[in-house]
Amino acid sequence: MIFCQLACLDSISILQYILGVEINMNYLPLFLNLQNKQIVIIGGGQVAERRLIRLLPFKENITIVSPALDKSLRQLIELHNVYWLQTTCQQEHFKKADLIVIATNDPITNQYVLENAPTSAWINAAHQAEAGNIHFPITIQKGKLQIAISTGGASPILAKKLKKSLEAELPDQYEQYIDFLFEARQLIKQLNISVATRKQLLHEIVEKPIYSKKDQQVWFEKLKKTNVMHD
Repeated sequence: MIFCQLACLDSISILQYILGVEINMNYLPLFLNLQNKQIVIIGGGQVAERRLIRLLPFKENITIVSPALDKSLRQLIELHNVYWLQTTCQQEHFKKADLIVIATNDPITNQYVLENAPTSAWINAAHQAEAGNIHFPITIQKGKLQIAISTGGASPILAKKLKKSLEAELPDQYEQYIDFLFEARQLIKQLNISVATRKQLLHEIVEKPIYSKKDQQVWFEKLKKTNVMHD
């Protein structure tokens, strides 16, 4: 009987059936450009620290609001010169924020921020994910390559397992290889060749990866000579 029921369901419904949870499909995976965006992290514990680590590339725009900080978080903000507002949270502290991270263990503070946050702000509510409108997925990053993994709250354990599996599949030199692909694409776009030939070249270096720096240089030289022949 169970198999008959599952056969009539789509993959998301099957996962919900097995796990006994409702998966929120209202989120669209995006990569946000947070440059020049005001970021406010409310909280001074481990969760706030984890969020800060993810947001460090934009440290100039970050404000931590908390009356006290864990020792490790204090060391982190001192090391990276992140601004700390040592006080209890008030609306004036986040009224102009573009991204608000709620990372306290105080239900009253958490609810206060949710009720008074700007309607235009992105909100990450660590205490209750569905109360916010933005999540921090598990990520894999190797240079320019970024992979985000989310199960929509169904199983964080599965997300971590997928991350480990994907990381094991990526060679150690993948970061440098991605840089090579970027440079190759820029060069190919400048060549005096047909669109079809450009696409063919771009496909070739993905289908047959060139990981060695020496081999990459040979490939570049060969490509430049080919372009001279087309002039």
